[in-house]
Amino acid sequence: MPFLLPCFYLDEPLDEEDLAFVRRSLTGHWARFKTGAADVEQRRVPAVLPAPDEHGRYADTREERAERIRANLRHAGIRQWNGRQVLWVMPRDTDWDAIFQFAIREETGFGPYVAQRWFPENGVLVRNTIRIVDTDAMLRRL
Repeated sequence: MPFLLPCFYLDEPLDEEDLAFVRRSLTGHWARFKTGAADVEQRRVPAVLPAPDEHGRYADTREERAERIRANLRHAGIRQWNGRQVLWVMPRDTDWDAIFQFAIREETGFGPYVAQRWFPENGVLVRNTIRIVDTDAMLRRL
């Protein structure tokens, strides 16, 4: 039965062009990734994140920060997707991206599809053409 695939984002939702690409990749009969979804529903994750100390460091490990932000994901409705793979829109901050991907995996039991828009180029993060990464498939191959 078709359903709406949740697309969780932290800082910026997908624009129309990126959303069209995601729909072609993840929904419908001809989708590259066979999700069974009829469409995509964007859901903002509350961005209430722990702040670093005056030196830009965190007292907690990434795993401890992931545990704390799981409540943010629950507030965005991720619990109803327990046992299913969801879509995560990579934020500009790659450290928080990794933490949220870990937390999503803890909440759902699956690594998310990731809509990646930010790429390292000559030591600098730049926004480029979106791509979809199936992190769950990558993790299963390890």
